[in-house]
Amino acid sequence: RMYYYSAHDYTIMALLAMLGQEAVDRVKYVNTGSALIYELHRHPYNGRFYIQVLYIDGLGDLEPIDIDISGCDSPCDFQQFLKITENYSNIRNWDEECWLGPTRGLTVL
Repeated sequence: RMYYYSAHDYTIMALLAMLGQEAVDRVKYVNTGSALIYELHRHPYNGRFYIQVLYIDGLGDLEPIDIDISGCDSPCDFQQFLKITENYSNIRNWDEECWLGPTRGLTVL
């Protein structure tokens, strides 16, 4: 089964930043037609799930490159991946998380 989502370059960079500095350093700039691929695999012997992240730059030969996840082996154990990304996916209070502070000189209608 596959799921496809479309996103802006800034969204793809934010997803890469969530994976760590190595991922951002590897990509640097998101070209038009780029793709970030998350593959979920199941180990045939122990049944554990793991994640592999790939990136296609949209300009070259379209061969995916591996993206390393900071703090995790490659491929990354799924439970470890959830721990690494939980600060980005378990937002309970959006108002508090997105609060910018009081505005000065702006009228809110």
